[in-house]
Amino acid sequence: MTTKQNFQKKLWLDLGNTRLKYWLVDNDKIIISDAKEHLKAPNELLLGLLGTLKRFEPEFVGISSVLGEKINIAITKTLENLDVPFEFAKVNTNHELLKSHYSPNELGVDRWLQMLGVVDGSRQCVVGCGTALTIDLIDRDLQSGRGVHLGGYILPNVYMQRHALYAGTQQIAVKEGRFDSTELGQTTFDAVNHGVLFGIVGAVRAIMADYPDFNITLTGGGADLLNAQFNHALKVEEGLLLLGLTRYFS
Repeated sequence: MTTKQNFQKKLWLDLGNTRLKYWLVDNDKIIISDAKEHLKAPNELLLGLLGTLKRFEPEFVGISSVLGEKINIAITKTLENLDVPFEFAKVNTNHELLKSHYSPNELGVDRWLQMLGVVDGSRQCVVGCGTALTIDLIDRDLQSGRGVHLGGYILPNVYMQRHALYAGTQQIAVKEGRFDSTELGQTTFDAVNHGVLFGIVGAVRAIMADYPDFNITLTGGGADLLNAQFNHALKVEEGLLLLGLTRYFS
């Protein structure tokens, strides 16, 4: 159950698969915003930030975490050192702003909060560009005015796809390189990098073709990389999950 107390100074934490992002807000105004890679050690990173966060004296901490029970228990013990109330957000598929046909146990809290952050009564498509690429479609219920989650897709991001390709083949030399084009590759190296990006871009283009009246919003660390392939014409909202977290605890 979400808190009902009217705290003025709040800390919103987003614990993703690779990054820890946070907002510190005072009277709903963001006074600190930051994101750091946690290198698979999110609790150690949070411990390092604790002194900084204490100095700003938050009155409440709201958390989104996709890191699993074991790490969340460690996060809980760390946050107890702040000596302020805190709570982990949980999926509510019957929320007053957004309903979903998913079982709450089958829908990731990150996907749900991203949708909660964007829902506004119009048809929406949220593309989360994180460790996985998530695509979620939100229609509108004309009677209630609520958003209705139609469902979505989850794909590996470009880095995961490239890693899987290298791991599963014998003759392709392992190279990193940038993802900056979907043109036909003239070398095997380019064919790999351009090919995996082509697949991600193609998925978004297919959504745009199949659902032309849905507004697309990109979010997550890879949003700018993807948006570059659309000449930066798509909307990017980097803090969408944290905005959803704000709405969750409103």
